[in-house]
Amino acid sequence: MLLSKRFLFLRRVAGSTISWFALVALIAVVPTFAEKGRITKLRVLAYNVACGQWATPEQIAEVLKPLNPDIVLLSEVPKANRGKKVKDWSHRLGDALGLGHVRVGMVSSANHKAPNWGDVTGNYGGKFKSVLSRTPLTEGKDFLPEGSGWARASAFRVETEINGRKLALYSLHLPGFAHHKCQPTELSAWEGSKQKALADHINAEKESYDVIVGGDFNEWTDGLVMRSFSEETKMKNATKERSIDHVLFSTNKGMKLLQTGRDWGPKNQNKDNVKSNGCLSDHPWVWFELEISEAD
Repeated sequence: MLLSKRFLFLRRVAGSTISWFALVALIAVVPTFAEKGRITKLRVLAYNVACGQWATPEQIAEVLKPLNPDIVLLSEVPKANRGKKVKDWSHRLGDALGLGHVRVGMVSSANHKAPNWGDVTGNYGGKFKSVLSRTPLTEGKDFLPEGSGWARASAFRVETEINGRKLALYSLHLPGFAHHKCQPTELSAWEGSKQKALADHINAEKESYDVIVGGDFNEWTDGLVMRSFSEETKMKNATKERSIDHVLFSTNKGMKLLQTGRDWGPKNQNKDNVKSNGCLSDHPWVWFELEISEAD
């Protein structure tokens, strides 16, 4: 009887010990609440590189590196000219920035080509759009919206996934009225614009994706077209200054704007070039940093 009681006692002790170790092991493998609801910071930059006519990809990378971007949306990107056996321009910039995923569109704005729209070396030309990213990208697709202004205006679209969220990324170059001396009526400026056609396209998919759009809209920040684009798509324009270059993001739950900026970079790169004010492009880059919570 005594031996039986001792056996039961030892079995209970052994059982509790096993349960304790099992509990410790369970705690070790189950993520904490903070890990489940992790938050990721994402820095996105949009830049019209002006066909690379005043700077190489490596020169541009040197001034962008301090921003440490995670996604770069480029417009007026040149491609290798026919017969030139050189590395793709956008891939060179991606390598220099440490962004391993690159996709390049197939449409050159207004069908512009070299030599009139070529890079500083003469090896590249055109005004294409591209996306560089730290995270994998799907194969891209060009969307050509209908509307006023020059033809072959496009928004290049790719997808990626960050923190469990599906993101649709658009890099674009569209015509607008920012440089026109004769402005149309406000209503016709928006209703007949390629910007509105793009807004309609985004609205058709925004329930399935968080959307980020950046590039040269050729419309002023405070103008009706950009205000209408933001309102109709329910996207926030992170560009605060008066600018024709913009970067916007979905205002869905879990997307919080932390920082934003606009910069021309150093002005002593091309001292003899009046159009670019000595900068690497005749456009500034625009950027923002988002805080993105995990998808529900």
